Amino acid sequence: MVGITQEANRWQLSGDLIIENINQVLDASKALTLSNPTQLDFTAVTDADTSAISLVLELKRRASAENMELSLTNVPANLVSLMQLYGVDDFVLPN
Repeated sequence: MVGITQEANRWQLSGDLIIENINQVLDASKALTLSNPTQLDFTAVTDADTSAISLVLELKRRASAENMELSLTNVPANLVSLMQLYGVDDFVLPN
């Protein structure tokens, strides 16, 4: 099962973040509230493809539009590699 839930200032992603599921997660994220700062936690993610990058970028855009900070934590190694391949790692990953 794929999803996104909120606990205080942490958004917990879970399941397979793959193209078939990304819109479901994005839609569910619209009900969540950004606080400053918010952590996007990948601990419970079981698989991720390039569509997960699109999700992250969309959530980062939302945070920017709301003048909030969104950071990523526990990002799976394969997703880090994809972010590096697409050249967005400096923008989305913690330093």
